Amino acid sequence: MIISETSLLDTNVLVYAADKNSTFYQASADLRENGVRGDVSLCVCPQVLNEFYATITDPRRVSNPRTQEEALSEMEKYLQSKNILKIYPGSEIIEKTIVLLKQHKTTRQDIFDLSLTATMLLNNITRIYTYNQNDFAKYKEIEVLTP
Repeated sequence: MIISETSLLDTNVLVYAADKNSTFYQASADLRENGVRGDVSLCVCPQVLNEFYATITDPRRVSNPRTQEEALSEMEKYLQSKNILKIYPGSEIIEKTIVLLKQHKTTRQDIFDLSLTATMLLNNITRIYTYNQNDFAKYKEIEVLTP
């Protein structure tokens, strides 16, 4: 059974799905596998994959950092899946980002969540799976879900 409403996987879901020691591992890995099988409609974008790579290879951010080869292997799981969609920012990303910046008080590192929201909206994606619900709560344009 395929659920038609596509949801973006946030970086932290990918990180937890790759870390068997995380308390969030099982829910994250199950969600990913459901997406790979096509039981749920999921997508990823370059920003999420880049943030994922940066996080899991950084010993300051994870207790068990991965090698470049291990990180690439994890990224390829998403890229090779025919059922996990790949979305891209597109040529209108700067304009959409500026529109959202005018609507939402955003400073510092919060620009990255806003940019992710802009990418979603440009691709008609209105749902995101994340463990950082508060980071996206101000964007009423999207629905924030937890795995």
